Amino acid sequence: MNMNAFYERLWHFAELVNNASQVEQYNYAEHFKVQHPPYPVVSSTRSIVPKLVFEEDCPTETRLKIRYLLKKSFNRIRNKQ
Repeated sequence: MNMNAFYERLWHFAELVNNASQVEQYNYAEHFKVQHPPYPVVSSTRSIVPKLVFEEDCPTETRLKIRYLLKKSFNRIRNKQ
């Protein structure tokens, strides 16, 4: 499968969510939807990150975990030294 960088990162996010769900025996995916940008993503720019739309009853801890996984996938976590 040949994907541009945006879709590779999105795929990585899906894998992280799936792995966390299996390890913690908690279905993270049922608490949110990924909103694709309103235009085709054809460039490999690092600035495009999809929006997450959470279910109303999604617990705060779950939102934080999912946002962390998204940031991790899209290289938005700064290394603290």
